[in-house]
Amino acid sequence: RASLCFPMAIPSQAALRALEQTDGVPPTAVKVAGYTTRKTRAAGADSVRLRLPPGDAGVAALEQGAYLVALRAAGHVGSILGLAGTHLGADEPGMEVVLLGRPDPKFSSLMYLPEAVLRSLFPVDGDAELRLLGFLLPVQHDCPEQWLRDRLLKLANLVEEKHADVARSEAPADEVRASLVAAGVVPVAEGNAGAAKGLAPTLPADHGDRISQEELGYWDEEMRLNTRCGASMDGEARLDYFMSHMPAEPPLAAPATRAR
Repeated sequence: RASLCFPMAIPSQAALRALEQTDGVPPTAVKVAGYTTRKTRAAGADSVRLRLPPGDAGVAALEQGAYLVALRAAGHVGSILGLAGTHLGADEPGMEVVLLGRPDPKFSSLMYLPEAVLRSLFPVDGDAELRLLGFLLPVQHDCPEQWLRDRLLKLANLVEEKHADVARSEAPADEVRASLVAAGVVPVAEGNAGAAKGLAPTLPADHGDRISQEELGYWDEEMRLNTRCGASMDGEARLDYFMSHMPAEPPLAAPATRAR
């Protein structure tokens, strides 16, 4: 959520440079399976879920993890940059993508597209073209929503570090707008919600529930037991039991005493 709480956005010029790679990448035909999962919504973003072709050689070679992708809606010539997570363990492989195509007023940065726009561009069971632009990070299992917020910020930062042009502060607004329009995203003025695929102001994905009850449970447990996870209670009753494989912090050494 590109806001005071969750400033997930990338510079527009970094997005345009990343999209330049799509010309040399073969597309994979995918189907739209649905939209935002509970964890992604709780983290503050919106997404589109895709079904990948199970018999595709490129899909079979995928590693579980996070990818930078470009997704093209049917009937459009342009693509939208996205941060994608794979779901490859099931019989029907899939991918969840947070698409970065919502500009700020100056078109200097792009944040995630709200679900209303995703539903208009990518209807369920509709066709789309997916291009993999690069592997970002390996998969991490069974992590809570607050971890996913940090994860999305980290992924956005990786994209910015790799593709931002330090010699060019900002991309021309007309160039950014033309790229979005080619992909089917039409920025509209505030208060004008007439265009179905336009970007009139939209509330954050987690509006009205910024902090989940599960997250409050983690905070309450840490206050009762210690200031970090893995404090003093053992067993599966701990909310952070699934993270028990992580190495514990070494205990602080006791101050040395001088012999008299």
